[in-house]
Amino acid sequence: MSKFKLACSVLLLFSLTRMYAQKVYPDFGMWNTVSVEKKINKKVSLSIDEEFRLKENLSKINLFYTNFGFNYKLSKKLKASLIYRNTQKAVDGRGYDIKHRLMLDVVYKEKLSKKFQFQFRQRFQFENNNIYSSRDGKYIESFLRSKFELGYNYTKKIKAYISEELRFQLHDPRNPESDYGLHRFRTALGVDYNLNSANSVGIYYLVQNEIRVYKPNELFIFGLQYGFQF
Repeated sequence: MSKFKLACSVLLLFSLTRMYAQKVYPDFGMWNTVSVEKKINKKVSLSIDEEFRLKENLSKINLFYTNFGFNYKLSKKLKASLIYRNTQKAVDGRGYDIKHRLMLDVVYKEKLSKKFQFQFRQRFQFENNNIYSSRDGKYIESFLRSKFELGYNYTKKIKAYISEELRFQLHDPRNPESDYGLHRFRTALGVDYNLNSANSVGIYYLVQNEIRVYKPNELFIFGLQYGFQF
C-alpha cells in the first residue's frame, strides 16, 4: 500500500468510528486565532497564540485563551513543543472560570508526493480549573489527543487539508469512571494561504462530536486564522 493510500485509510477509519446512536445537543460557533512565532535559530522557536470563541449560534462569548509555546525541531520530519495555555471561559452567572493547561506535542510530517503530505500530532495534556476558587480546583485532568492530517499543496501559496482528531480521557479525579475512554472527535476541512514569507491566513470548517459525557455536544465551527513569523 502506498503512503498516500495509507494516510487516506487512517483518516477514513477514524471518521467512520464517529457513527454513534446517541442524543446530542447541536450548536454553531466561531473560533478566531492570531499566532506569532519568533525563530531563535534553525531548531528553536517561541510562539504566542490568542484565540477568541463564540457559541450558541454566535450569540455569546465562549472563551478567550493565550498559548505560550517553546518549539524544538528534532529532525527534518519531527518537532516537539511545550505549551502553556491560560483560558478564561465564560460561565453564566459568575463571569469567567480560569483554566491552566500544559501540553506536550510531538509532530511527525511525511511527504507523500509532490502535492500531498501527511502529518500526525500526539498531544499529552494536563489541566485544572478554578485552582483558587473551587474546592477541587487543584485536581488535574489528563488527556491524550491524537490528530491526523492530510494536506494538498494546490499551489506554492495555497494548501488545503482534512484532519481528524481524537481525544482520550486518561484520568479525571472528579469522575474516575470516565478514565481511559474516548470522549471526543474533531473533523476539519480547511485552506491556508501564504500572503508572503512572514504572513499567512486560513479558513476552516470543523465538526466536533462528544461521546460518553453528560449532555454531549455536536459543534459546527467556522474558523479564521492569521499567522506571523519573524
